Amino acid sequence: MDDGYKTTSGFYLCTESYTLEDNQNLSKILKNKFNLDSGNHKHTNGHRLYIFSSSKDRLLELIKPYLIHHFYYKFELEN
Repeated sequence: MDDGYKTTSGFYLCTESYTLEDNQNLSKILKNKFNLDSGNHKHTNGHRLYIFSSSKDRLLELIKPYLIHHFYYKFELEN
């Protein structure tokens, strides 16, 4: 739950320890299973998965039931 962050328009998942191919596969899985639009952005240590702003509400809908209240601040959610 703690390895990612919100930007002004979307979300980054810190997946730079995975290969680009792994990140691309993860992006496809997120689209096929959860209808989340995402892409891969180059980062200093590799590539990070980026969830597009168009999928922001969908992502929050999917994860909120499992999100520990301590991490609500990361998504600007209220306790």
